[in-house]
Amino acid sequence: MRLEHFYYKEYHKKLPHVVKFSGGRSSGALLFSMLENGLLNANRGDVIIFNNTSAEHQKTYEFVIECKRRCEEKYNIPFFLTEFQTFEDCKNGIYDRFATYKLVNDKPYSQDNPNGYHHKGEVFEELISWQMYLPSLMSGRTCTKKMKMDVTYGFLNDWFSAIDYIERLGHYGKKSRIDIEILYQKHQKNGGKVPFPIYKNKKEYCLTRPLFRPEQKFCDYTNVTIDKTIYTHKKRVEFCSFVGFRADEPLRLEKMKKRINQNYNENIDIAYLREENEHVYAPLVEFSITQKEIKTFWDNQDFDLGLPYDGSLGNCIYCFMKGANKLSSIKPSTDELAPQNIDWWINIEKKYQRDLKAEGRNTTTKEINPYINFFGVDGKISYEIIKNKKDMEYLQQNMPCNCTD
Repeated sequence: MRLEHFYYKEYHKKLPHVVKFSGGRSSGALLFSMLENGLLNANRGDVIIFNNTSAEHQKTYEFVIECKRRCEEKYNIPFFLTEFQTFEDCKNGIYDRFATYKLVNDKPYSQDNPNGYHHKGEVFEELISWQMYLPSLMSGRTCTKKMKMDVTYGFLNDWFSAIDYIERLGHYGKKSRIDIEILYQKHQKNGGKVPFPIYKNKKEYCLTRPLFRPEQKFCDYTNVTIDKTIYTHKKRVEFCSFVGFRADEPLRLEKMKKRINQNYNENIDIAYLREENEHVYAPLVEFSITQKEIKTFWDNQDFDLGLPYDGSLGNCIYCFMKGANKLSSIKPSTDELAPQNIDWWINIEKKYQRDLKAEGRNTTTKEINPYINFFGVDGKISYEIIKNKKDMEYLQQNMPCNCTD
């Protein structure tokens, strides 16, 4: 795709460019088109970021790693993999877990590679255990908010600084200092009604995660030489970000327009949006690029994602936003108990769904179905129902994931 005539404000050309890479074909096509047309420059502070949820398909990880290798070796643009994580520290006299992010390398996590990327659902479960409830059609896409958007802005806050590392976070004790009963009292004080045994069970996984985030040098996670002297701590850095939304994804576009523009105007130009110090561009929209053009682009490359174009296996494999109909069409996996296997999602849903009856919530639905799972409160859809393909008259329509906004 030719983007040499891509138009944006003249002074924006001097600002650092950030490509929010989702791991899919559309954002990949945007990324390499920008590279081929000279729209990214490491000397300006440009960077590419992929937020790992640990629930992606193996082919997604292979694709991301190959894209990272090519971006850094051929085009000299730094490409970082990041993950949500929590750490343990004290606030207002109480030890608790707090959210942050970490850098990971391009090899899978193992005992021999503790800074590798997770791919067995660890990051996803840590978020759920930390927040004590599932992301859902009712509570919202907290998974996208916490594991992608917040992680991106946390990373950029460190990237746009004069230091060449991210700081260590957490106390220096060798063992956990959290008192679960004190945390539970805090939960009750804030209006929580989860019974203590359920609370303790849900919190357990988060409390077993690493106590601290280590200090990490940027240079250890990219092959590109980084010049951090171009940044300063004195003020927030203004930058341009680029997302791979296509012209044939109207729902995703409208959702981003509403999120970024509080005074929503349906006639606003989606190709350029402003959010505080961030200037958001969607070049594929400006050039009317649809899935047809994306397919043509990858048909002409010497590598590809290798997943179906229908989106059934893209992003988080069994993401509830795909809708029960699409999820039920995924070929069952016999892999270990990990996100490629629907049994992982069944177990997570049963462990972390809210029990309204146990909480004593006054709701008319709790006697029929007292649980709030990934799909909401009515209980007509669950991952167990999807696996067994029963009661499927309640299948939802397929919905876009929106995870790259």
